[in-house]
Amino acid sequence: MKQFQLVGEQAIKTLTPGKSTGFVSMIRSDGTQPMPGGFTGGNKINVPWGVSIDGNDDVWVANFWGRGVVLMAGADPKGSTQGAKTGDVVHVFTGGTIQMLTDVVIDPAGNVWAANNWNNVEAAIYDKPDYPVSTWGGGSGFTVIYGIAAPVKAPLMGQVRPN
Repeated sequence: MKQFQLVGEQAIKTLTPGKSTGFVSMIRSDGTQPMPGGFTGGNKINVPWGVSIDGNDDVWVANFWGRGVVLMAGADPKGSTQGAKTGDVVHVFTGGTIQMLTDVVIDPAGNVWAANNWNNVEAAIYDKPDYPVSTWGGGSGFTVIYGIAAPVKAPLMGQVRPN
């Protein structure tokens, strides 16, 4: 917990809301990168953690510091990202149940499962957080966005297979 505290304190000092603090990289099967510096999503990517690809090749990012799920156009945009360029942000999903996310997964029904990790930064890193939020350090389970992604076949190992 001390390591989380140190990292969290540094993040609060250095990270600026609304400013990109990370990127998502695409590495093709031949090892090439179409954008060696990565995709920042127009400064909407803010400490990305987990990533998942859906059955339409759309990219879903668990945006930890940005407190949301970012939908980006993949290598071959189609479906809801048709007309976008690879790496363009199509939408950022936020809401009361979406906290600081560490992972996002697409299931065979096209549901997006987002893993809440931290609910309240102060509760997670301060020695003596305010009493009303003192138990909010850990996340509150998962948030599910129902049927928004293109379904994939399980198990989610290896190449993504549209359902």
